[in-house]
Amino acid sequence: MFSRCWPLLYALGASWLATSPAAAQEQRWLEPVARALSPSYRQILEREQTLQSELAKLPQPPVSQQSERIGWHSQFSRTANATKWLQLDLHRAATFDAVVLVPVDVAYGAHPGPGFGFPLRFRVEASDDAAFSEPRLLVAYDDADFPNPGNAPVFLSTPGAAARFIRITATRLWPRDDLALFALGEVFVLRAGLNVGVGAAVTASDAYNNAPTWEPANATDGQSMLGAAVEIAPAPGNGWHARTERSADTVKWVQVDLGSEVPLDEVRLYPARPKDFPARRGFGFPPRFRVEASNDVSFAQSVMLFDQTQTDYVNPAENPVVVPVKDVRARFIRVTATKLWERTNDFIFALAELGAFSGGKDVALGTTVTSSDSIEAPSWARRFLVDGFNSQGRILEVETWLRGLSRRREIEHELQELEAERVHQMADLTALASRYLLVSLFVLVAVLGWWLQRRVRARRLEVEALRQRIAGDLHDEIGSNLGSIALLSQMALRQPGDAHADLAEINRVARETAASMRDIVWLIKPGASGAEDFVMKLRETAAVMLAGLEWQFDGGTLTKPISLEWKREILLIFKEALHNIRRHADAKQVTIRLADTGGEFVMQISDDGTAFDVLVATAGHGLSSQRQRAQTIGGELQIDSASGSGTTVTLRVKLDSSSPVGHS
Repeated sequence: MFSRCWPLLYALGASWLATSPAAAQEQRWLEPVARALSPSYRQILEREQTLQSELAKLPQPPVSQQSERIGWHSQFSRTANATKWLQLDLHRAATFDAVVLVPVDVAYGAHPGPGFGFPLRFRVEASDDAAFSEPRLLVAYDDADFPNPGNAPVFLSTPGAAARFIRITATRLWPRDDLALFALGEVFVLRAGLNVGVGAAVTASDAYNNAPTWEPANATDGQSMLGAAVEIAPAPGNGWHARTERSADTVKWVQVDLGSEVPLDEVRLYPARPKDFPARRGFGFPPRFRVEASNDVSFAQSVMLFDQTQTDYVNPAENPVVVPVKDVRARFIRVTATKLWERTNDFIFALAELGAFSGGKDVALGTTVTSSDSIEAPSWARRFLVDGFNSQGRILEVETWLRGLSRRREIEHELQELEAERVHQMADLTALASRYLLVSLFVLVAVLGWWLQRRVRARRLEVEALRQRIAGDLHDEIGSNLGSIALLSQMALRQPGDAHADLAEINRVARETAASMRDIVWLIKPGASGAEDFVMKLRETAAVMLAGLEWQFDGGTLTKPISLEWKREILLIFKEALHNIRRHADAKQVTIRLADTGGEFVMQISDDGTAFDVLVATAGHGLSSQRQRAQTIGGELQIDSASGSGTTVTLRVKLDSSSPVGHS
């Protein structure tokens, strides 16, 4: 039987584990078990908690700031295992601390956009000659596929590196349908927090040119999907805004006074994105402009830092326009717009912030700003041009920001791997738990079957023992009484004269025999197991045996069913006690109480008859047989008799788990 049930139990258990709400909620009910039993599972949870704590302190990923100048795009290859490279010329040997690769954001087919064209495998090398005849390896990720960075930069630390040329070589390209390619949005070369790679000359193994969207120079123009290094927070204002003009050719300028002559490393122009024009990124940024430095407030003599006055400059969205400066010392910096930005049937010049860096520090913060003209309003003012905010939030240090975004990418990738491993371990644990559960069910069913079989056997033995006792009763009582009747009848037949006394004795014995037979028949008849039926039987017995006396019977609190063995012994003790009252006590009143409260069965029979010495009378009045019957069912019989108080017979039996209550 059990061999047939086992496959069914296994199937049911496995189905329950797979479809239960606990499985739908990642077996949360197994979580404490996994924590307690699996050190590796605990390590995963602890690592996840550590990473989540670190993640909370890192900069938030920016919204894509991809401008029209997307980046560099190689030509297509028929195989992903082709080699493509992009090379930067820093114009002279320079030291640098890190190289940062920024992906592009271009949606194509099923690809959502971020991470388009980023190579699966690559390496970064440095060299002092353009041909890379003696390359120095800086970073290598060409042994295994690199996880696509999406919209996050890849920060490659290169402490102590020095070179003029830097080459990024893809050894396995990014697949696009049945073709493959290599694309980058920007390459940062960082030193002391500044990007020394801005404006570097770019060459490549090949290029898919489609200006201004795709061309090699876009890889070092300072513009990318990342935008400005900003902590999103309420800004004091939008920046600086010149008065509106009707002609785009009106010349406007704005300049900062650094307070003293300082060596310049870099100038940054941050485009505006005002709160009242949130969809207009690069708001007011001039299509044509120049950046100059001077020690003369009137700029009668100046140094040209950046000249974009001959062709239109592609609007940078919110990307800062970075102007690298070499070997220039100056006190004043001026930005002159020679062609204004068209708003709506009018033309303007606006900037969110102007930064001037010397020794890695923005020396323009809080300096004096002058301009050709200005709108001074709550959201636009000269002071907002040097307050350390663009239109969206506080400007951050670039290297720390890029490192933080790259670390966020690494943590999120590791969290995904940990989650996958945790789910895998939970699946293994669930499978193990299912096996243990099904084995436990099998063992439980086997034990239950064994217990039921043992109960049936014990019941059979109990019934057989009862049958033997009933047979003994029939032999001892009924057989003895019938023998007495036969003997008395024979004597009556032999004696001459009146046989009235013998016939009366025959009648008495016959009545007792009939009563004993009725008791035996009631004891074994079906449906006589309830407490109510047993109480009724005792009440009927009392009514017959105490006829002519005043008696009270209280059996209302007896509720539990009683076994055949208990019924037999209690009934015989009960009848013997009433028999003694009737024959020996000369009582007038009898009280009978039954109860099964307090964890024990109690039967108490009290009379107001003649008292007797219990110790002397133990051998008589059937007291010894009563005590023996009480001991048979694990009970105790107590007899109290005192002059003037009558006699009380009390039977107490504890109702524990071994008592035969309820097994009639």
